[in-house]
Amino acid sequence: MFKIRIIAVGKNKEAWVNDGIAHYLKLIKKHASVSIIYTRKIKKTKSIDAPEVLRREAPLIEKHLGSGPAISLSDRGTRVDSMQFAKYISGLMNAGHGSCEFIIGGAYGIDKSILKKSRDILSLSPMTMSHQLIRPVLLEQLYRAFSIISGEKYHK
Repeated sequence: MFKIRIIAVGKNKEAWVNDGIAHYLKLIKKHASVSIIYTRKIKKTKSIDAPEVLRREAPLIEKHLGSGPAISLSDRGTRVDSMQFAKYISGLMNAGHGSCEFIIGGAYGIDKSILKKSRDILSLSPMTMSHQLIRPVLLEQLYRAFSIISGEKYHK
């Protein structure tokens, strides 16, 4: 079974985020094994600006990167629609990759050092979204992709 690891900066703050994640994890489990790793977020302060936050979060993300291709999510990444995303996931699976890792940064995004180590940088929307919101959105799109790949009726 294909394995997906999601590395996300910071814990979920709202119950609805957890509910959405739980819902899609339940739906996806017949297609793939998905795990989510939450790293510690670094707070911006007077002495720690946004670029420094990113630099300090990078090693917290990096220590969880495994052997599968890393895909960073960014509003500045390559834009894909649901059909393209399904083809992308299918391509990873057909290329013999037993796993992949999606990286969701914190409030300030993802440090350049992590982006350089990523196989790809994808955008799920041209709109900027909360890093909290993107978690269930990614899972919904993964479920949609697996539905497309397996010919299920979910994707309309």
